[in-house]
Amino acid sequence: MTEPKIKVILACDGFGEDLKNTLVQHLQSNNISTKDLGCDTYYDASAKVAKEILLSKEEETETKNVGVLVCGTGMGVGMIANKFPGIRAATCENMAAVRCARAVNDANVLCLGQLVTSAEDGKVMMDEFLKHEFIARPNLGDGGDTPAPWWNENVEDFLKGSMEGIQRVEKDALNYASS
Repeated sequence: MTEPKIKVILACDGFGEDLKNTLVQHLQSNNISTKDLGCDTYYDASAKVAKEILLSKEEETETKNVGVLVCGTGMGVGMIANKFPGIRAATCENMAAVRCARAVNDANVLCLGQLVTSAEDGKVMMDEFLKHEFIARPNLGDGGDTPAPWWNENVEDFLKGSMEGIQRVEKDALNYASS
């Protein structure tokens, strides 16, 4: 079985431009397809990436699209991106958060902060984000492959049904907001 092709859609605000550009170069040097949506306000950059990912879900394609948003802290872009149903944006400041964002939350957008993330850490976090899959036991990040001790069959069983629950809550939130 071949691994799915991945395309990374990136955008930033002015506080995240250098890190975003570093990540684009890093991904391209590793032959990973990118779509750079440039630099804008944090809210418009977030909306652009979210819409691009949602549009790609509607298309019949073998390419898996994920997003990367960069602002000063990663929090502003994450809050705005998560307003779009189907977007699971995770603001991460360390490797454990990146691994859990993918393994536990099936994050499809990685949010980073240039003011709190070095270029080197950003590249490593990006690589880890792309490497991890949903419902895949994360390791502790201790330099080895030590699995997280809290991961077990009950966690996996819960996660297998979690997307249905999340979609239900998203629908409820939309109905609540429109009433």
